[in-house]
Amino acid sequence: MKALGAAYAVEIWFRSDLPTDVRPVTGYLFSRGPDGHDTADGDHLGLGGTHREGEAGKLLFYNGDRLKEVLVGKTVIRPGGWHHLAMARDGERVRVWLDGRLDIDGKAAACAASRGPQVFLGGRNDGFAGFEGRIDEVAVYDRALDGAEVARHVRSGTEAR
Repeated sequence: MKALGAAYAVEIWFRSDLPTDVRPVTGYLFSRGPDGHDTADGDHLGLGGTHREGEAGKLLFYNGDRLKEVLVGKTVIRPGGWHHLAMARDGERVRVWLDGRLDIDGKAAACAASRGPQVFLGGRNDGFAGFEGRIDEVAVYDRALDGAEVARHVRSGTEAR
């Protein structure tokens, strides 16, 4: 995705099928960075697992093994139900909505790899913690979305289901 710059967004409908207490990270839904990168530089959005106390089943944003910044959501996501996820990055600001509600709002440094053209669904750019479940209706935007846009998309997607 060569047109993707420092400001972008991704939306995903997903259903996790893996219990959150079996792996350090339950699974990554979205990743942006070079394929096979040895320090996983880039932007990564997934579901927490056993790695840190209090992260199991919560959304997490990670910017790679060199910068090591983690932003963790508030809501525990149980396996089996469908959810809408939207993430917007605008410079250092990262916002993530779960089912239309803001779940993560923080800052994380962006490295050069997080502005690259390669994106991954269902896993991280280095192959770690593949997602176990279903992914549907993915959209990638060349700009950051705001909360009102995300809410409209959730409503329209819920009505269609």
